[in-house]
Amino acid sequence: MFMGFSAAHVANLPSATQKTTTGATFTSTSNLLFIAFAFGISLVINVWIFFRVSGALFNPAIALSLAIARVIPPLRAVVLVIAQVLVGITAAALVNSLTPSELNVGNRLGGGVSIAQGPQIIFSS
Repeated sequence: MFMGFSAAHVANLPSATQKTTTGATFTSTSNLLFIAFAFGISLVINVWIFFRVSGALFNPAIALSLAIARVIPPLRAVVLVIAQVLVGITAAALVNSLTPSELNVGNRLGGGVSIAQGPQIIFSS
């Protein structure tokens, strides 16, 4: 989470975003690929290090799904979910405290796209 949050923060800095002729800002494709690669490589590294501890479960939704399907015991799922949420909060706090500007990792629609237009653009391509 720390590597992914750090990469997303760096890619979303004002100096890394580009402006259109209308003044709207957007993140370039290379920045999006940088964020995706950082999250992917951080997941690969963590799976390699922690697969014997957690069985490579790093997503609370997956842990809860496995508990519902009775693949893992419910107590283990609860402990995993609590640990995963705390790790996410801790990673965000670390990135926020180590960087000079506010943490900027939120999702947004860009280029003048409204919330109503967002799903149409995604599903029409």
